[in-house]
Amino acid sequence: MKNSIKKEILEINRILSALVLGIFCVVGTLAQEGKLYKLPSGPDGPGAFGAYYAKLEYDPIWDKDWRIGNHPDVVVQFEDGGHKFVFWRGTSYIPAWVSENGVWYTNEFVERRDVHSSNTTSIVEPMSDKQCRYSQVRIIESNDARVVVHWRYAPVDVSYEHPFIDQETGWFDWVDEYYTIYPNAKGVRKITAHSSGLHKWMEFQEAIVINQPGTLPHENIQNGAISIANMEGEHITYVWDENGAPLFDKNPSKANIFKVNLKSEWHPFALVSPPKEFDNLITPYRGTGKNSFFNWWDHWPVSQDASDGRGAESAEKPSHSSLGHIALAIDPPVDSWGSYGYKTMIQNQALQWTATEWGAIDLMFDKPEDLRNGIRFSFDYANLWTSDVKLIMYDRSSEITEDIDLAKLGTGFTLNDKNFNTYTADIQLEDFKDEADLSRMYEIYLEIQGSETPRTFALDNLKLASKKNEFVYSLDFNEPDGTMIETLNLPDKAQWEPYAKSEEKVTKLMLHGMTKGEVQALVPFAKSWDKPAKLNVMGTGYTNNGYDPTQMAYQLQNGQNAFSTLTFTIEGKIDSPIIDPAIVVGNWKGGEDLRLSMNGNRLQKGKDYQVGISKTLHGNDLILWLDMESDQSIEIQVEKSN
Repeated sequence: MKNSIKKEILEINRILSALVLGIFCVVGTLAQEGKLYKLPSGPDGPGAFGAYYAKLEYDPIWDKDWRIGNHPDVVVQFEDGGHKFVFWRGTSYIPAWVSENGVWYTNEFVERRDVHSSNTTSIVEPMSDKQCRYSQVRIIESNDARVVVHWRYAPVDVSYEHPFIDQETGWFDWVDEYYTIYPNAKGVRKITAHSSGLHKWMEFQEAIVINQPGTLPHENIQNGAISIANMEGEHITYVWDENGAPLFDKNPSKANIFKVNLKSEWHPFALVSPPKEFDNLITPYRGTGKNSFFNWWDHWPVSQDASDGRGAESAEKPSHSSLGHIALAIDPPVDSWGSYGYKTMIQNQALQWTATEWGAIDLMFDKPEDLRNGIRFSFDYANLWTSDVKLIMYDRSSEITEDIDLAKLGTGFTLNDKNFNTYTADIQLEDFKDEADLSRMYEIYLEIQGSETPRTFALDNLKLASKKNEFVYSLDFNEPDGTMIETLNLPDKAQWEPYAKSEEKVTKLMLHGMTKGEVQALVPFAKSWDKPAKLNVMGTGYTNNGYDPTQMAYQLQNGQNAFSTLTFTIEGKIDSPIIDPAIVVGNWKGGEDLRLSMNGNRLQKGKDYQVGISKTLHGNDLILWLDMESDQSIEIQVEKSN
């Protein structure tokens, strides 16, 4: 009996062992099939400085669908560390700094709102260009002294629709970004946006960390995630907690520099010229994600799904976390949306609106208001049927009321001294509240139905008053002719001033790169660009064309047909220090085999300076980059080595 029981037990153990082994085999197979592939950035470790075309391989299953050649991607590598600057198709060529241990970071791109173009249905950005149909990258210049890479893209929604299509030319939004990078992993991002809708919402920068598959955000980002400084060296580090990002309400005065604190040796940074006023140039990106103090989404990078916002549920896929902004574009208190051909501006102290299909005006209150007792709503209008107008209201959580058909509620049509009709309606919002919280109403959305042919109508004296408290929202348009509606009642906010702007083009500049130091250590570098030291050319033969902030370089020109020794001084000062200066000499006749001296002392190539030649249609340009810092005057002499 005992032997029989023993045999049965042994048989059960054998079956269980086989079952367990089978389970492990299945799990092992699944693990092998579901291998987490690291985002590719080229060879590990330092490498010869320069920009290189490459084919960065990722997951073989993901790679096989790409219809590409052998050189689709671009990698910039550096000699003093394993960090990289990468343009990879898996990020839609959105460029990213990659730390020595593989943490990715990007300063974003130009982003547009979908609601400002009737044909777009999701956020309009290069993130949505999953197949890189409209995103292209090319190397313009690569030598020992610097790299220049051009990234050109058209922001699209997830259906590849374009915003602000010009009905006469067929052109839509395009963006040209030029990245000039020097051997110290610092450089300039020059952003030029081309659009017929420059007056509409546009974002130029967002601090985004890209999380490798298999990692949670807090495994890549320190809790003290962002350090901020101003040009005086005053600084603060903000710490994330279970509520996500703090308010950034203790920024140093006119702060313009930030550093992202990764769990790595090298950290990305960005800076712009300091604002003329206010202290809110750098602001947080709020919110948290699953199992992390940081928000995170996995609809980008790599994903080919048509999505512009999918919260990550696990670390199985690569993901990204947004930490903050430089000069976040805010939705203005008064905004206009519409279809092809719409245009809103002030004319004759009223809002003149030309539309072909539909449009809307968005009016935001200063704070949430209690409208449970109803409202009185009125406005003056011309060349407009009230049957074309609907009112929608939003609460602070963006829950909306039902459409309110104003034609069924309005009374008392009169003619005023502008030959406008006046519409007035008493509205009980309780009849239309749907999911909206009437005690916290925040926004008015006035929708206008147009027609197939262009029609110009006018609005004035919009007023919304609560029935049993003192809240009154009113808006007239007594502004100079040509004023755009989006500029009305804008709140006080620090600005990232354009470098250049025209009717359909705007350019902004940003310095960026990688550093091992503290955020305040970037102040001299920022000063050397924002207020560059004066350069003086000694003798004849060369002219000084000034400092070009778009290249972070002094511009000289050889006026001769032969080489002659070049001598110049740079007047370093405390507030205009010399930090790793670059000098570009046009029409250069001397080649690369040069001898440099500073203040009479011989400099060593590769250690103290780098030389490059850029060939153009008009001749060769000499690129000099000096690895030095000074707040005193220096004299540089450039001779042929023989």
